[in-house]
Amino acid sequence: MTTVISAAIEVLRLVPLILAFFIPALLGMALLKERGEGYRKKALLVFLLGFGSIIGVQLLIRSVSTLQVLATIGASLAQALVALLIAAFTVYKLAD
Repeated sequence: MTTVISAAIEVLRLVPLILAFFIPALLGMALLKERGEGYRKKALLVFLLGFGSIIGVQLLIRSVSTLQVLATIGASLAQALVALLIAAFTVYKLAD
C-alpha cells in the first residue's frame, strides 16, 4: 500500500509541469493543424521556444550534477510528450 501511495505522489508531482508544457503544446498543435508550410515552421518554433524555455528554467533551478541534468531532461521530455498527446487530442476534438 505504501508503494502505491508513493507512486501516486510521484505522478502528482509531475502534473504542474505537464500543465506548463500543455500551453506551448496546445499552441503548436493548433498551428500544426493549419494548412501550409509556413504553419509547420511556426509550430516547430513554438515547440522549440516553449519547451526549451521551460526545460531551461528547470535546469537553471535544479541542476547541480550531470546526473541531475540528465534526469531533469528525461523527466521533462516525458512530460512534454504527455502534454503533446493531450494537446493533440484537444485540438482534434475542437476541430470536429
